Amino acid sequence: MKMKYLFLIAFLFTFLTPSNSPAQGNTKVGLPEGAIARLGKGGINLMRFSPDGSHLVVGTDVGVWVYDIPDRKETALFTGHTGQVNALAFSKDGKILASGGFANPVIQLWKLDTGSKLLTFTLTEGTHPVSALAFSQDSTTLMSLDTSGKITYWDVNTGSKALDIFAGHSYAAAFSPDSNTFATADRDRKIRLWDITKDRLQAPLRRHANMLDHREFLDDWADGPHDPELSALAFSTDGKMLVSIGGNETVLLWNTDNLSKYATFKGHEGWVTAVAFSEDVKMLASGGANRAIKLWDISTQHEHATLIGHTSSINALAFAPEGTFPYSGCLASGSADGTIRFWNTDTGKEIMTAITGHTEWTKAVAFAENGTALASAAFNGVVEVWNLKTGRELTTFTAAQSNMTHAIALSPNATRFASQGKDGIIAFNPYGFGVHMKSESVNRIQLWQIATGEKIQGTWQSTSSVLVFSPDNKILAADGPQEIRGWDVNTGIETFHFKTELSFRGELVFSSSGKLLAATGRSGPPVVWDIKGRQEHRIPITEKVYTLAFSPNDTILATASRNGIYLWKLDMTEADKRNVLPDSNLLAFENALTFSPDGATLVGAGMKRRNILIKLWNMDTGKSLGTLSGHTEPIETLVFSHDGKTLASGSQDGTILLWDCGKIIAK
Repeated sequence: MKMKYLFLIAFLFTFLTPSNSPAQGNTKVGLPEGAIARLGKGGINLMRFSPDGSHLVVGTDVGVWVYDIPDRKETALFTGHTGQVNALAFSKDGKILASGGFANPVIQLWKLDTGSKLLTFTLTEGTHPVSALAFSQDSTTLMSLDTSGKITYWDVNTGSKALDIFAGHSYAAAFSPDSNTFATADRDRKIRLWDITKDRLQAPLRRHANMLDHREFLDDWADGPHDPELSALAFSTDGKMLVSIGGNETVLLWNTDNLSKYATFKGHEGWVTAVAFSEDVKMLASGGANRAIKLWDISTQHEHATLIGHTSSINALAFAPEGTFPYSGCLASGSADGTIRFWNTDTGKEIMTAITGHTEWTKAVAFAENGTALASAAFNGVVEVWNLKTGRELTTFTAAQSNMTHAIALSPNATRFASQGKDGIIAFNPYGFGVHMKSESVNRIQLWQIATGEKIQGTWQSTSSVLVFSPDNKILAADGPQEIRGWDVNTGIETFHFKTELSFRGELVFSSSGKLLAATGRSGPPVVWDIKGRQEHRIPITEKVYTLAFSPNDTILATASRNGIYLWKLDMTEADKRNVLPDSNLLAFENALTFSPDGATLVGAGMKRRNILIKLWNMDTGKSLGTLSGHTEPIETLVFSHDGKTLASGSQDGTILLWDCGKIIAK
């Protein structure tokens, strides 16, 4: 029976070939130094059709994907950004694409037909994130608007900066189609329209603050409770209307001529997260965290249709231009579920197979023992198995899918998956890090065989926020209200139960031998248990510990806190602080500290300013081995392959980067 099971796993890991998986070549495009592959396409932030409707460009957390219409094949991945891409603009003739966004030090110009980079505009250090881009009518000037309210003019031919104008702080922003007006929304819930044609080239630089005429909407820009981090503005194609969403269930439509409210659309059962006008301005589409898309008839101010198909929140919407081949006026919708779908707005039906691969937020990663495959688990409980040789997705496991996961874990050999799902809604911040969740209930812990889809029965508890497998894949541990429990995954029998004073939402980590279990909580020192002896050991540290890791021989525990990474010598009776690693005070550690299998290297991930970094240290000398960068959102997990040659980093940006450890350490 065991041999039969192993054969089935080997078959799935080696021979299954999916449809619509990322092309092998794109796993190698734009890789950071030291990386050998990128798995996943990154979460979707916004989408735009080219003016002729032949391409759909998608701004993601890792770059810009370009898809051919109608075959939906990716023709290019534009990289070079070190942050999210959430600002896109086409030149008026559609030949040039500009891209920029959150935590990006550059704005890039691309030639769409060849995929080649034309220019890079380097932003001043400390510049606020770019929130909108627009070309002038003659396409000789690019305008960028950042969240501080500064609009910068760039010469497209020379790449030089022409002018800066300040309009005041903005959170959400949008340019009008003729690029002569832009709208901003502040945290005071007021929308302001700015005219950027008023003597802009004649006025002296010291008077930039006075160079813009602005008009202000008198009404609040969203009714009722709202969250400004879920805000967006969009102009109609004729510039006569502006739509605003403010993180609640309401869509507001404004007349830009007289600054009056034109319509209020209500009907979503969760936060509205995306909006778009049709080119003929007859229809408005809005998408929400409740997974539904609504089409509104602007003239009648009534709902035209509700589009159902996505399994997670709607991140972006875009209408194809009218009269373009072959899907004139269709609606494209991008979701946190990883798909881009295309809809006939007359019938409300899907008109082509969805694009896949853009799932948000990788939360767990595990290597197959034979080194040929890797499993990754996303925020929604979907598990993907990847062929490491080709970079293609082998299979997708969806039996444990939920709206969002409360806790999640993959066994170290990538054969089992444990999760605890939540019912509710989730929305991703399109202009930065983090998510917004509203949960209704928490389901029981579920345990699954990935290869067979078989659900494993057991006495699993339903109160966990953290799940972890033992290194031998035999034990599943979970936290509870001031307790830790462990179960044999084959029999379902409870193997240990520890009481603790820790307040959880922290971490659980097994030692390599499986004899020790360490835990962190919201506050207080971490705790180490000798599982067999049922003994508890406190680590003498007073500051909050973000994450921790055991050395392979169980002799050292590494803890990461605000002041750095501490190394503690463990002898089962006491824990003595050994030292603090140099240059290890990275913030925002999240499940991101691990030793190499031979114990020679310690790897940690964190954030400095807005940069997501991975650092390596030599355990014999304590010296730094260097820094890796490439992710654009916090890293959730760091896992070595079983032979220690490859390091995988899984991130909230929705991708996994594979790193060649031998080459990195040898430098």
